[in-house]
Amino acid sequence: MNKALVELIRISNHTGKDPALVQGGGGNTSVKTADGKYMYIKASGTALKDMDDKRGWRRMRLDMVLDVIRDETIAGLDAQRRETEVMNRLLLACDDELNDSARPSVEAHLHAFLDTAVIHLHPNVVGAYVNAQNGKTLLERLFHQEKKPPLWVPYTDPGFMLARTISRRVQAYQAEYGCKPAILFLEKHGLFVTAPTSNAALRLVRKVIKACGNRLKNPLPHRIREADQAVIHQTKLTIRKAVFQATGQYLPIHHFQDHEIAWFMKQKDVAGMLAAGALSPDELVYANGPALWIDKVDSDRIIKRLINQREKGDKPALAFLVKNQGLFVAAKENVAQTIRDIAAGSFFIRVNARFLGGIATLSKRQRTFINEWEMESFRRALVEGVSGGDLKDRVAVVTGAGSGLGRSIALGLARAGAMVVLLDIDSIAAAETAQTIAREIPKASTIVCHCDVTSEESVTSAFEGILETFGGLDILVNAAGVAPPYPLIDLPVNKWRQALEVNLTGYFLMAKYAARIMIDQGMGGAIVNLSSKSGLEASKNNTPYNATKAGEIHMARGWALELGSHGIRVNSVCPGNVFEGSKIWNPQYIRVCAKKYGIKPEEVIPYYVSKTALNKEIKGQDIADAVIFLCSDRAQRITGQTLVSDAGQVMVR
Repeated sequence: MNKALVELIRISNHTGKDPALVQGGGGNTSVKTADGKYMYIKASGTALKDMDDKRGWRRMRLDMVLDVIRDETIAGLDAQRRETEVMNRLLLACDDELNDSARPSVEAHLHAFLDTAVIHLHPNVVGAYVNAQNGKTLLERLFHQEKKPPLWVPYTDPGFMLARTISRRVQAYQAEYGCKPAILFLEKHGLFVTAPTSNAALRLVRKVIKACGNRLKNPLPHRIREADQAVIHQTKLTIRKAVFQATGQYLPIHHFQDHEIAWFMKQKDVAGMLAAGALSPDELVYANGPALWIDKVDSDRIIKRLINQREKGDKPALAFLVKNQGLFVAAKENVAQTIRDIAAGSFFIRVNARFLGGIATLSKRQRTFINEWEMESFRRALVEGVSGGDLKDRVAVVTGAGSGLGRSIALGLARAGAMVVLLDIDSIAAAETAQTIAREIPKASTIVCHCDVTSEESVTSAFEGILETFGGLDILVNAAGVAPPYPLIDLPVNKWRQALEVNLTGYFLMAKYAARIMIDQGMGGAIVNLSSKSGLEASKNNTPYNATKAGEIHMARGWALELGSHGIRVNSVCPGNVFEGSKIWNPQYIRVCAKKYGIKPEEVIPYYVSKTALNKEIKGQDIADAVIFLCSDRAQRITGQTLVSDAGQVMVR
């Protein structure tokens, strides 16, 4: 590797591992090559700590980057056209062999005219000053003994205009002091340090952090009051409903409580500090602004506040600080921790900015620019992973997800954008399903949950885990099942009872506890019982399967009547014979079928396919498609019905 790239990775990893320096993995770095022709710079969407020799950076031609700043025609464009043009020009300046569409840092043009090594961070201790109303004066006093004082940069919209502003101020500084500034404080933003070497830049970072941190209040260890888990779960359901009602978004809810959060909640006027407004671009981009202070958990009140935010032109909050409970975050798992870190940093900054003389926040115009800036939306999307499909971001539970139709349905739900709980008594098989999903959909959200659906204790434990992870539930698919193949006169009673337990008791217990959550949540929901064509038209030597599959359909009809007033729809899917990946269609079962019809085992599958009107073999995705439809908004007026997906074998009349 080029020495500059080695140094870039080193300083990036070093600073990126310290959460006190980088809010939510933000910040950027660059190192210029010795010949002055190139600059290696962090790419957007990669955390500093995750950069390596294969990803997270771009190499750029310095002359082309500097030309962007010098081009007077760009400044005359409207904001949207201007920033698009700048990003296109920066992409054109990339000169490397990466087969990657990664964008260079949006601040690349800013880095270009600074010294060899540049480190841009958002340290909390610096945030306290740059978000204080008299921050400039305080920092001048703090560094008054420096021969070459830090450069203060008043707030400017990020992107091209910020680069232009810093370019002019750096030129003025150079004219006065004979050199470029080594330390830049950006109002309501963060810190830039720049030096001839990467080691010198790291020393500057440590120097600034020490100087700024000496006068500040730090979170002291607090005894954390443990809230009852049932209360936490109920709060999650309440917040999830409020977010859904106000925004139409299905989002999981995560709970955080630690000494930093507890310390902030002990401060005076917590509500006032949060109501002051958003502090920084990162707080807006990831959390939609500061956390909402909730002193009483009431969905109607929370809904009203979120709608009020939207009506004022702001994005509804994604973080909620609940009295005596902690911080709740409405977001996917891969961005929830980022929001938590940004919120905790914001708590620290607010306390200290007030201590230093008053909190300075982004104005409405500044917030509007950031919210509408495509680059920030792009950055958030890279971290979160944009999902689509009919079931985008809904929480779905699939029983029997370790094999057969359960696995196919789980994969289909993930393809449709759902976050999927893979529930099975065979945890290893369920983990294999998770791996299958991860290979096809790397950013899909899944969890594996061991559960015996015939045990009420096991089922309740599974749902507690689901609430812990996702904070709610939208879809239940009952797919776990057994099919003991015996003639009536040879049927062992224990096999009969096993079928009753798995196929009926299991469906009942899962629906019972899923319905309780859906009712408490107040967002409606969908339950699908995976029955069979044998539930409609009996087959020989299949007494337990015939009886239980028919029972599943009738249970679903009764549940549809009970749960309809809560907006919960319950339907059944009756697949035909699905052979791929099935545990039911094992060699023993195929031999039984061959004997039943007087054919060879290898003729069994073609025989069953020939019985369909379409003469087509049914695949797992065919059944998944039926389930997805019934769980989607396209079926929002369908409940208590039975959808037969068997290629035309059983005609329902």
